[in-house]
Amino acid sequence: MKRVIIAGVLAFLSFFFSPEASGDAAPGDDAKLVIHFIDVGQGDASFIELPDGKNILIDTGGPAAGPKLAEYLRSLHITTINHLILTHPHDDHIGGIFSLLPVFEIEKFHDNGFSNFNSSIYFDYVTAVRGNLSKYSILQAGESMTLQNIKLEVLNPLLPPTGNLNNDSMVIRLVYRDIRVMFAGDTGTTGELRLLKVSTDLQSQILKAAHHGENDALSQEFLEAVRPEAALISVSMINRYARPHQGVIDRLSQRNIKILRTDLHGHVVLKTDGKAFSIVTEK
Repeated sequence: MKRVIIAGVLAFLSFFFSPEASGDAAPGDDAKLVIHFIDVGQGDASFIELPDGKNILIDTGGPAAGPKLAEYLRSLHITTINHLILTHPHDDHIGGIFSLLPVFEIEKFHDNGFSNFNSSIYFDYVTAVRGNLSKYSILQAGESMTLQNIKLEVLNPLLPPTGNLNNDSMVIRLVYRDIRVMFAGDTGTTGELRLLKVSTDLQSQILKAAHHGENDALSQEFLEAVRPEAALISVSMINRYARPHQGVIDRLSQRNIKILRTDLHGHVVLKTDGKAFSIVTEK
């Protein structure tokens, strides 16, 4: 990753530090939690370094992104992935796993339990991930994981499922002291509206935006409930879907939500001590 002097970045991202979350200053080098939103092109991959030294990887990008993801993790001197969470079985979220399996020890696999028989790599995924029940578990709405003083709240998929893989995507909110980060998978407006009916608290300072900036996500109602200060869109510089869509950009801009895009900013790294947070971009 290109080294960025954080003091210079803070001027550009100064509004990221809200009085509610951060007080007067951003965290220094003693920040305890680091989240890497990794540029994997068309797909998602977020790597979380926990205060106790353990880690979580959420999604792995597509098959072509696997080598790049593996190289990034090796650059962090990672040899073991403690928890690998796959939000839903679309290729651009699970396909990179085949580059990770030969390189890293993966202690626990988690997914939402749903199938994608339209994907040719899904069958290999089932063999690799779901074949070992001692290392595999299903996460759905209402469940949570507590790792030291970090809590991962699973907000979606709600049951009964919609039958749409995107709307049944896992939505996870990470809670660390006063800081909340939401990973929305590929959940579209149908999934968002279902979530709004059952969840009274969705507020999160950082939102990993759903579905790569597709216009079928990030509804006005959802943004009103989450109230993010910044939204991260994981998207390829060249993509046939013309993502992120202008409607999404407009809805975020109207709320003065800072937009970060992997196609423009490269890897994006968030550091927080649970009170303040800072964000550094590769480009």
